[in-house]
Amino acid sequence: MKARSKKQLEGLMASALKLIEVSKHRMTKSRKSLLATILEQKEPFSAPHLVKVLSRKQACDPVTIYRTLPVFEELGIIEKCDFSDDMARYEVTLGDSGHHHHVVCQSCKKVESLDFCSVEGQEKILKKLGYSGLTHRLEFLGLCPNCS
Repeated sequence: MKARSKKQLEGLMASALKLIEVSKHRMTKSRKSLLATILEQKEPFSAPHLVKVLSRKQACDPVTIYRTLPVFEELGIIEKCDFSDDMARYEVTLGDSGHHHHVVCQSCKKVESLDFCSVEGQEKILKKLGYSGLTHRLEFLGLCPNCS
């Protein structure tokens, strides 16, 4: 996934702030810093990663991060990703361009988004067979170039 442009980030921030305002959740300076950092992420991120990034900026304490992620998830700003490795990661879903898959390094646990889906054809066949409400989850596992 490529980095969002400044204009895209501004639009996502405005949309997220509107959702938060409507939901009656408080928007503190720390939460705003957390939200901005989340929207800048190109790949799935973990709470410990956010703690590390925001502690460098001295913008947000760890407790705020861990308490706010479920709020942002509830509002549809982010979504929890399950890569079957016991580490909760999140992705921005607000303004999401759609369905995609991931490749996970089995050594360093780096996760990269893939901009293609090779399963959509099979879903069309299943729909013709009468199945509805179809969804799928596909993740690739391997070693990234740095760990190979």
